[in-house]
Amino acid sequence: MNKFYIQIVLFLLGIFLYGNNKALAADAAQIKSTQPKFKKRYPTSREIYENNKHLLCANPEETIEAEKLMNEVVKQLEYHATNKDGYRSHPYGPYRGIDYYIKKHDNYTNIEKMEYKVYCNNKYNKVISEIWDPDSKNFLEHGSVKVKIERVYNPNLVLIQQRYKNGPLRREKYFYALVKKVQISHDTTIIAMVSPNVNDHHPSNIKYKNPIIENANSFKIDIDSEDYIRRGKLKKTFVIAIVI
Repeated sequence: MNKFYIQIVLFLLGIFLYGNNKALAADAAQIKSTQPKFKKRYPTSREIYENNKHLLCANPEETIEAEKLMNEVVKQLEYHATNKDGYRSHPYGPYRGIDYYIKKHDNYTNIEKMEYKVYCNNKYNKVISEIWDPDSKNFLEHGSVKVKIERVYNPNLVLIQQRYKNGPLRREKYFYALVKKVQISHDTTIIAMVSPNVNDHHPSNIKYKNPIIENANSFKIDIDSEDYIRRGKLKKTFVIAIVI
């Protein structure tokens, strides 16, 4: 297998409420310029599930294994997201309201942590709903991004295909990911994302290996992919772990 560096991205989303803080008021203009704009309403997890129920997984064993894997992913990513040991400021520095940190996991794996603060009043549920909605281009996405649901397991666990392009002259790329949403407390929600071992008949010879979530390597799924994927028109990539 070709050796290549793996980037693991942990995206920490902090939501803060506006108050009477004078220091905060002084930076209000700068804060406003980097803050997301929300629609009046987003579909609920149940509505998205019902709209895609024709994609419900018909294999009970796969559903059980997917749930088991993502429960492990949530636990591990919660640890990495809250652990501060070994992180240093990323050379990117703060950019568009995002603070970057990085640490080395092993010789071929870096863990990158990004912290983004959303200053808004009573918008917590809208932030979560926007990120979960596959039809919304949310503020975490840059460039051309298209998301479609490939398979649903329950209202809070789905398999997606995400296509993205970082520039007009760049080759379009894509990945598959299991995505799970779980509410830890009244003001803490984790949306965890990780690529399983998907056989979609892409001609790439790169073998998938997750150095953090090892059980993801043995969770194999067959996908009846589009013809342009089978012909290698898009570059296949993998998401090791994302937590929001």
